[in-house]
Amino acid sequence: MPAGTLSTLGIGSKGALSYDIIDQLKEADTKSIIKPIENKIELNTRKQEKLDELTKLVSSLNTEVVAMSDPNIYRAKETSTAGDSVSVETTAKAKSGTYTLEVTSLATHDIKQSASGYAYDEALLGAGTMTLDIGSGDDAKSFTIDISSTDSIKDVVKKINENTDGKIEASLINVGGTDPWHIVLKSAETGASNNITVSGDFNFDQVGAGAKDAVFNFDGIDITRPGNKVDDLVDGMTFTLEKEGKTSITVKQDTTQLVDGMEKFVESYNKLVQDFSESTKFNKDENTAGLFQGNSAIRSAATMIKDALILTHSPSGKTMGAFGLELQRDGTINFNKSDFEAKLKEDPQSVEDFFRGTDGRNGAFNRLESTIFDIKTSSSGVLKSLAKNLDDDATRLQDQQKAAQKRLDDRYSIMARKFASYDSVIAKLNSQGDTLTAMIDAELAAKN
Repeated sequence: MPAGTLSTLGIGSKGALSYDIIDQLKEADTKSIIKPIENKIELNTRKQEKLDELTKLVSSLNTEVVAMSDPNIYRAKETSTAGDSVSVETTAKAKSGTYTLEVTSLATHDIKQSASGYAYDEALLGAGTMTLDIGSGDDAKSFTIDISSTDSIKDVVKKINENTDGKIEASLINVGGTDPWHIVLKSAETGASNNITVSGDFNFDQVGAGAKDAVFNFDGIDITRPGNKVDDLVDGMTFTLEKEGKTSITVKQDTTQLVDGMEKFVESYNKLVQDFSESTKFNKDENTAGLFQGNSAIRSAATMIKDALILTHSPSGKTMGAFGLELQRDGTINFNKSDFEAKLKEDPQSVEDFFRGTDGRNGAFNRLESTIFDIKTSSSGVLKSLAKNLDDDATRLQDQQKAAQKRLDDRYSIMARKFASYDSVIAKLNSQGDTLTAMIDAELAAKN
């Protein structure tokens, strides 16, 4: 009950029954009843915050694990060339080795130019047709372009582009002189099968040698292709023929991403192990304990993650120590970069087999990813279960605090009213006593 509600409390008892006494009694009860609950709520909050930190560290580790489970990171290739007749793009499928590619001739488009020139905007003043044939065999196409007497040279170009299914590209070129504008026809694709034949009421002249296939030699084998971009020659390699000449191509494994990824994984793993340890340890010398000291869920999560890694064996029986990962006494891992790189150079497939598994399963990182899911995400996961328990405890403690506070407030509200009643009685008794004393004093004075 707030001070001032019963404003006369303590007057009748001359301070014997006052708000100060009620406040002192309530403060003592608060310390013994409410404060312990508040301490438990604070501890629960700290545990929730720490568990959130640990869960985020587990998620960070999982991010590195997923990245290191990608097969492309183990098969990445680095390509270099000596010569500029060809450019090369490689994927993880490309085999390491040295290749030679010599370009004899590039694939070309067929180009034809109208024999006559025309004014740019004037009508042709003569109707006619133009038949354009392109391709051969099953891929042969024939297009007939109808031209009216009101069409200008611009209109003819537009009709060709709109009615040849993208096979032929028409444009205008200004060659100078009277009626300088000529139509230029160009096959959309290169290759010998894309020569254009023009018939009808318009004559065209051949420009250059016409459409030709690319001719080149790859490691001693003569090859032709209709285009200068060749992606069906060697698995995992795309060649773009640039000009005539010879180029030497070297493909080798690119370990940069893999080594960097392993360093990030070890860093993330060690951070998690250290935080798990700090959360559960007891320092006997300082008599201090981690927030989860003795907590079986945290210990279980730490053990499951460690076992997923250290209990993995390669098909040949090797453990992680054979790949530059050494377990330390405190549970962290020491990454020997030079040993790891040497193993990659010696037997890159064994590295992939250990960390990814021979079939993309049962490797160290596959096991880790599955374990992390089990402890963090699955409905029965130890970290998820612990989080739920802490949430339930928080709700229970808050309800307990509210109920205890209400009982305490009600108790001292009743006490204040009782004190007020007692104070009133005492005031009356004091008043009566004062009156009686005055009467006695008056009687004694009269006798004297």
